[in-house]
Amino acid sequence: MTVSITDIHRWDAGDVREVFHATRNRAEAAFEAADGIAELPAFGGWGGDAAEAAKEANGQIRKDLDVHGNEALVVARAAAAAADRIQQVKNDLVQLEADVAAAGFELDPASSTVMPGPALEHDMVALLAKEAEREALQARLNTILAEAVSADEELARAINMATGAEPIPDTPHTNDPELQGALSRPLPEDPKEFHDLWEKLTPEQREWLYRQDPNIGNHPGMPFAGDHTDPGRDYFNRRHLGELTETAQAEVDRLASQHPDWARSGDRFPVSVTPQQNGQYADWKRQWDAANSELNGYHAVSETLARNNGVPRYLGLLDDQGHAAVSIGNPDTATRTATLVPGTGQDMASFVGSDGKSLDMFNAALDADPNLSAEDVAVTTWMGYDRPMNLFEAASPGRAEAGGAGLDAFIDGMHASHEGWFPATDTVVGHSYGSTLVGGASSGGNHLAVDNVIAVGSPGMLVGHASEMSLDPGAQVYATRAQHDIIHLVSGAALGLNPTWDGFGAIELAAAPGPSTGPPILNLPSIGAHSSYWDEGNPALANMGAIIVGMPPPEVVP
Repeated sequence: MTVSITDIHRWDAGDVREVFHATRNRAEAAFEAADGIAELPAFGGWGGDAAEAAKEANGQIRKDLDVHGNEALVVARAAAAAADRIQQVKNDLVQLEADVAAAGFELDPASSTVMPGPALEHDMVALLAKEAEREALQARLNTILAEAVSADEELARAINMATGAEPIPDTPHTNDPELQGALSRPLPEDPKEFHDLWEKLTPEQREWLYRQDPNIGNHPGMPFAGDHTDPGRDYFNRRHLGELTETAQAEVDRLASQHPDWARSGDRFPVSVTPQQNGQYADWKRQWDAANSELNGYHAVSETLARNNGVPRYLGLLDDQGHAAVSIGNPDTATRTATLVPGTGQDMASFVGSDGKSLDMFNAALDADPNLSAEDVAVTTWMGYDRPMNLFEAASPGRAEAGGAGLDAFIDGMHASHEGWFPATDTVVGHSYGSTLVGGASSGGNHLAVDNVIAVGSPGMLVGHASEMSLDPGAQVYATRAQHDIIHLVSGAALGLNPTWDGFGAIELAAAPGPSTGPPILNLPSIGAHSSYWDEGNPALANMGAIIVGMPPPEVVP
């Protein structure tokens, strides 16, 4: 099946949404009818076999109406999902067309190819100079067209289910009308409402939800611990991790089989390579690098989960977009929780290193208060946003502004699933651009429901003063920066003021100067100092441990 550029322009997501509205109304009518039967009088004094037969018949009618409503709702959800994907494809194509025109190229609808525009057609030097840009635009077009095919297939399934040409997936049934209704609607977004619903579900009903959406384990408010008898985040996300790893490995194997024979010797281009072969190899190499990066990320998460430090780890977040979160200790039962937000360059393949920082803080917390046990503390490494992977990307606040709501939701989910009468003391530690994300999570209309925020080696937090951050009442804002941290070179630029500046309003924590670079007499900043805060003996680590357990930091800057 192929979908052309012209086909995409003809699509109308609004037409598909009409299917959604019609089938949803049909589902709601069926549920209302079922509820009406459930509320019929219990036949008063009518007794005997006829009464029992009538009750049984009414019960069966109600079940049939429930099934009919659920089937209509499945069709409605399928239509809504198809409409969303169609609209996204159209939006992506419009943006691509603008970028293509700005670069001096044109899209050929007949061949689905990025072609040189009039100005470039007669300027071979400029055309050759822009070949890499053309290839990148072509790759984006190929991705859009592939997504269009997938969206078209999804729409076809929705239509086939609506017309009876394709069977409708089974839906769970319960004799509890309220619970049946809840399972027939989109799951609550509010973490507390979701948690309350989750606690009422049987393992079979939870399993059904996983089959509908393997990302269900990421839903804020789901408990972290559990097994097949009482599944929670960790159970479902570990299962999904295995599935994603298999898929990623299959993609690596597929690409390996397509490796060009002429490039197998050191991946260098022989003189006899044609421009077309050159372009084909470049496209293959991009896919190869992306597939291996994804697979390495899943392996790193698996390695992190398998680390044996005497404390269980819980997979609280995982998807196929490079997002993951692993907790050392159970946040649901811990009385002191911390969340580390890594920064620039920290993809999933580097998860073990970030987990090491979390483990250092976990141990520092126990050292700060010997009266606490390991069960009292939980430290989570949260990579739930699109981290910038280079300094160019890190110069923009966009990723922090866009990803802040995800951290808010994750923290709110921890609160919703927390056990015990008293809430935990919650601390969020943002390192490097991760502190900028923390700033985004507590500004721009977001609220970060924590007791402490620690900005470590921060380039800025998107606010001009600590008081502008929306945190829980009484929350403290801390900041620390090593003398030789290379972050000094970019502070005060597009991401906000230096949080260790006196005028920012944060409590400055002491830190070791960290290693310098160049001749010793110059004491130049270094990359090593940027990650030195977790080194053994660094007062910054002791300060973080004390704050996590709710104690005053031992070394602050006067």
